[in-house]
Amino acid sequence: MKSKKMISKIVSLSLVLSMIFGMNVFAADPNAAYVDISTDHIDLSPQNDEVKMNVAAKNMPEGTELSVSVADANICTVEWVDLKEHGYTQLKYKRGGVLGETMVTVFVKDNPALSRQIKVTNKDVADTYYYEGNGNLDIYGLNMAPIPYQIAVQYDNANGYFGLTYNEGAGDSKVLLNKVGSYAGSVTLEKGTNATTFHVKAAGHWTMTLTPVLSTTTKNFAGTGDKVSGRFKGDGENHDVYCANYAGKGNYIVWLVDINDNTKTLLANGVGTYGKTKKKVYLSEYHSYYISVKSESNWTVDFGTGEAVTTLN
Repeated sequence: MKSKKMISKIVSLSLVLSMIFGMNVFAADPNAAYVDISTDHIDLSPQNDEVKMNVAAKNMPEGTELSVSVADANICTVEWVDLKEHGYTQLKYKRGGVLGETMVTVFVKDNPALSRQIKVTNKDVADTYYYEGNGNLDIYGLNMAPIPYQIAVQYDNANGYFGLTYNEGAGDSKVLLNKVGSYAGSVTLEKGTNATTFHVKAAGHWTMTLTPVLSTTTKNFAGTGDKVSGRFKGDGENHDVYCANYAGKGNYIVWLVDINDNTKTLLANGVGTYGKTKKKVYLSEYHSYYISVKSESNWTVDFGTGEAVTTLN
């Protein structure tokens, strides 16, 4: 048998763990009923978009049923992997379309006071890639997060050709840049994939930086040349979006990209000087967006929100 001194040490240690980690420790009353989980905090990200967690109802009668609720289902969703009435089972957490933090509660159906809470954070954690060359280069097998990327290119040859194409893991191909002459600007890759391949065709020195579109901005923009904005959250409203281009030549194209469902809305499409309004562009309050602009000069995109203008350098 354990000595009284040893039992006292166990109880003291349990109390310390409870204060430090917020854990429900029941050494003082091993027969008490409680909900047991394997963690108090889960981080979801593009690299970790699904997490399974052990759950049990301890010291409760056979037939005890557990339930689960999520404070904000836009941040994450939860489902039972194999719901059992008694004993260990698993919950599966899946990241939602909105970044942020929410609370998930696991409780006993007929006794909600017996519960545990798990903090779930949905965040973007993705790598930035940098490449440099003096001619052609093939880049194979990038495992990119399934989020949008801004691809910033600097090309120094005033008379040479520069082309950039990519192939995703499924085999789909897309031309991102097809230029003659020096270039400094950004294009977008709407969604990274595993095993992405890039092909650079160049007749001179170049650099290329692939950066996840993570920073947040206002809904009004100004810039020069090809640019990709940061992300902004929708507001559940319709907007009359005014797009203007101040170049006398060259294409002017503005895309609105929905990060959640990877769809695109064409806001502007013209050549040279341009000034038009796209009517009733709906921005879902549950979605996030960014814009991609193609231009050879100065331009503006105004969602009519009255917010400050973000300058895209």
